[in-house]
Amino acid sequence: MAEDESLWLTSRAFKEVNAAAIIVDDQAHVLSINGQFFHLIGIGADGLLEKPLHIHCPEIAASIEHLRREGKSHDEFLIRDQSDHPVWIQLSIRTISEAGAPIRQVVTLTDITYAKLHDGLYHKILEALIQDRPVGQILNLLCTEVEQFLRGVSMSILRVDADGRLRHIAAPNLPDRYCRAIDGIRIGPKVGSCGTAAFRGEQVLVHDIPNDPLWEDFRDAVAPMGFTTCWSIPICAKDGSVAGTFAFYAQQPLPQTAFMSHMVDICGRLCRLALEKREYEDKIQYLAHNDMLTGLANRAFFQTRLFEEAQRSIRQKTSLALHMIDLDRFKEINDGLGHPVGDEVLCIVADTLKSAARNGDVVARLGGDEFVLLQVAVRRKEQAEARAHEIISALDTAIQNRLVGTGIKAGASAGFAVFPQDADDMDMVVRHADMALYQAKSDGKGVWRAFDLTMAEALHRRRTLEGDLRVALANPADNLWVAYQPQVRLSDSAIIGFEALARWTHPHLGEISPVQFIQVAEESGLIGCLGRWILESACNTAAHWQDPNGISVNLSALQIFEDDLVEFIQELLIRTGLAPNRLELEVTESILIENTDRGLHTLRRLKALGIRIAMDDFGTGYSSLSYLQTFSFDKIKIDRSFVNGLERGVHARAIIRAVIGLAHAIDVPVIAEGVETGIQFELLRDQGCDEIQGYFVGRPMSADMLEAWRFDWRNRSLGLARRAS
Repeated sequence: MAEDESLWLTSRAFKEVNAAAIIVDDQAHVLSINGQFFHLIGIGADGLLEKPLHIHCPEIAASIEHLRREGKSHDEFLIRDQSDHPVWIQLSIRTISEAGAPIRQVVTLTDITYAKLHDGLYHKILEALIQDRPVGQILNLLCTEVEQFLRGVSMSILRVDADGRLRHIAAPNLPDRYCRAIDGIRIGPKVGSCGTAAFRGEQVLVHDIPNDPLWEDFRDAVAPMGFTTCWSIPICAKDGSVAGTFAFYAQQPLPQTAFMSHMVDICGRLCRLALEKREYEDKIQYLAHNDMLTGLANRAFFQTRLFEEAQRSIRQKTSLALHMIDLDRFKEINDGLGHPVGDEVLCIVADTLKSAARNGDVVARLGGDEFVLLQVAVRRKEQAEARAHEIISALDTAIQNRLVGTGIKAGASAGFAVFPQDADDMDMVVRHADMALYQAKSDGKGVWRAFDLTMAEALHRRRTLEGDLRVALANPADNLWVAYQPQVRLSDSAIIGFEALARWTHPHLGEISPVQFIQVAEESGLIGCLGRWILESACNTAAHWQDPNGISVNLSALQIFEDDLVEFIQELLIRTGLAPNRLELEVTESILIENTDRGLHTLRRLKALGIRIAMDDFGTGYSSLSYLQTFSFDKIKIDRSFVNGLERGVHARAIIRAVIGLAHAIDVPVIAEGVETGIQFELLRDQGCDEIQGYFVGRPMSADMLEAWRFDWRNRSLGLARRAS
């Protein structure tokens, strides 16, 4: 009776269980089937009862035999349903015994397709993302994996560029000619399935490509492949915009099943992840090659283009004209009207130069108010002269239109040199164009000058300045002094340190611009002497502060290659009594670009002493990213040119957020310099920036003014804290 009751309970549970199940005897003949089995496998009782299981369900029979042989109770295997979609089955066996002997088995089958599909695709694509493989390669992998699940389907992935055009990314099983045919097509209401889906922002399923009006202009391109169906799904970015599309092409109609809906959902999520990675990479690439404020090429990218165009010029037997442009009285704009207006003027200059450029010309911002336009395909010097006149005239009009009513009259000066007539070496052409610019500014500003040999006098003046700097360095206490600009922590406005900045009061010329005399020092080899004097002065001053704040000093590219630099700094710290962790040395990528191994070796030795190393001007020169992998920097410094754009829109904030996110991802704090306004202060704090310096906090000041500033800042910081709360 007990065994009969057990069999009755088993039969009752078998019928009511919410899973596909069958009962088989010890010869694998089917004794019973529940309704869920028919829904899962598609075969009912009439086809299976009292028959060997392997006749209609060989995969299930093989799995049961395998489990019996191995003495196990669970297995997983793959079958295909009536729509030819893959179905992953998890099979479990429970044995029923009678008189101690097994007489039958209850076989339960669970559809685990979604879990397998989800885990398998996510695992492979996320692993590829972590390995930092190219986005195109990652999405090709996704297409290949999906096509293995969907027989007879070819998958493609497109992105939508800033101009609203489709751009091919991945389609491993579509012909190249087809991919080329749709690459660059503008999205719209009748642009096939993909262009229409991107335009509408919704799925577009076409089952009859040869006759559907959406494909009217593209039938010839797709006809050779025999596709009649194209199901395109938009890929939406976080802000809701359409970043791209992915599509399934087939020669037969695609069924709208739960499985296909799940596949669409997974593909959408993975495509979005990959395109977000591409967007992030594009932002970093943009940082490396473009000026943050104006969008023009930066110095590093321009140098690359300069030498490329020189080679092309030689092949084509044409000339190049290098126009160096510098704004006149720009400091008056910044000081009198504020940096936001100054930044607006810089953007106006950039737009004006882009309008003055012809096909193939290159426009760049070298830094500050320095711009350059490389004029290509020059046949006669008169062409360069005409362009220089056009540039100055257009800039004068554009700048003055912005400054109407301000009382400031500003414009631009320019100088150009021609390759190869003025010099057959591009470095020398740059120097000659710079000499011509210097001459233009000396001649009254607002004019242009072409290089000629008489400009050697300009070089003489520079050499005079060099001689004066040598005299000043012989007795630095007479004319040289160190200014200190404070740095504070954003979270609590605490003072964390000061940056030491060199200043030169010339006995006859007055205050000499640091940019000017530091450039002279670097070009003349005096930077080593100047740099050591700054280090000594700064460390001596900091050692006597009551508060143990840090002191930050710039290290030039030439200094780092001095053989005894590490020994000098080590001895200096011992002599002054300054703790090594209070000294922070700021370096730029240019220090490492010329001799990576030697530069990194010196930085590692300095870091081993306990000195902190910061990367200065992140992203403004060369590509900084590789050095973040090869050296553990203690801090990343965002250049003021990045901060200037914060108040103008989301694009600038996104770039800043990308830099901060990148730094925090590798546990490196970020300091932003050039913070001029309370709005910039608050935006940077909201973005998660760690520290700031700039006029908003305090201008560079002499050592004897620091205590007064400290007292003033403590009072100001209380107000900032109340405002933040």
